[in-house]
Amino acid sequence: MTEPEVALVFTPEVWVEELHRHLCDHGGARVRSLVVEPCAALDEDYDVLVVGHRWVSLTRALVADIHGRGRAVLGVFDRDELAGRRHLLDLEVDAVIESDTGPAAFAGVVAELARGRGDDPAPIGTAASRDAFLAAVGGPPGTGRTEVAIQLAVALHQHARTALIDADDVAPAVAQRLGLPIEPNLRTAIDGVEHGRGAVGASVFIDPRPGVHVVAGLPNPSSWAQVRPGEVIRVVDRLAEELDVVVMDGIGLLEDIGPSARGRFAIARALLAEADAVVGVCDASPVGIARFLRWYVDAAQFTVRDPSIVVVNRVPRSRFRRGELVEELQQNLPTVDVVLVPDDSRVRAAAWSGAFVGRGPFTRAIDTVAALVHEATRREVDEDVTVDADAILDKAL
Repeated sequence: MTEPEVALVFTPEVWVEELHRHLCDHGGARVRSLVVEPCAALDEDYDVLVVGHRWVSLTRALVADIHGRGRAVLGVFDRDELAGRRHLLDLEVDAVIESDTGPAAFAGVVAELARGRGDDPAPIGTAASRDAFLAAVGGPPGTGRTEVAIQLAVALHQHARTALIDADDVAPAVAQRLGLPIEPNLRTAIDGVEHGRGAVGASVFIDPRPGVHVVAGLPNPSSWAQVRPGEVIRVVDRLAEELDVVVMDGIGLLEDIGPSARGRFAIARALLAEADAVVGVCDASPVGIARFLRWYVDAAQFTVRDPSIVVVNRVPRSRFRRGELVEELQQNLPTVDVVLVPDDSRVRAAAWSGAFVGRGPFTRAIDTVAALVHEATRREVDEDVTVDADAILDKAL
């Protein structure tokens, strides 16, 4: 039988060195890696993570993300510190063991956990138990995606309790657009969910006029490296417990750069995987169409629900040009609903004042998008339906 592989969190505790030496000398399990930073616990391939209760990086989010990769967590506590045992159980580790237990017994528990390790990773989120509807708004940068997401949340709130969360890890803009303070924000909400540092509701702005719940984005885009996709998904899940619809802005760039669990654009890919409906926003120009089709192909790799609603933003008045835009999209993406959103001076005026857009052509067009989102339902994956990426890009170029 192959020995199980462990990742051992390196801390200055006696049991860590004793366990490491025993496994190297006598076997029973193979130490795959010594973990110092939490990202290593997610990047490495192993069966069981062995970690002490004092490791400051051990959170419910990290445990959930490790479980999401099909791995088990063995928590170690001091016999004289029962609070450490309770802490580990609260984090939902798979098993706990006293630090003064002999190394041979450690190896036995590790082997038992490894035998129970699932072959297939669990999903990051909890979509199966989620009652709220998740609508992701995405598209290439510079298309006015955030403006569409804000108004879509306002329109959906006319029919159901709605939240808007800014999950953009490149250029978060909802707070700036609506004139909101940068604190509290998504990081504050994550702290509330993962560490119990205040209620999540304290991280939510509720605008008195439309009544939409708003979670502002990261205060600094460089903070993306400090946030894991699973943490953002669990904030969405917490919002979904109280509300009917969650609109997620931030599905921009999607390229899978690097293997890290905090990899660039990993949040956007995770949100796509969880969404019940995907609204793609496209700029109304030939270049905008080409860029959108590339984004569409990328998005189709990360979601079982291809973007079925395409918003062509800031369309010109010319009927001929409008017709060309619609024809190009429908030739390449025959199954999507295309909504033309006119260029409306009210949008620019609202942006200058940090207000919601007044009633006009823009808001009426987004009302149509909201109606289409209402009609969208969760569907099962049809294995016979595939996206021919080469064909789409060939037509666009």
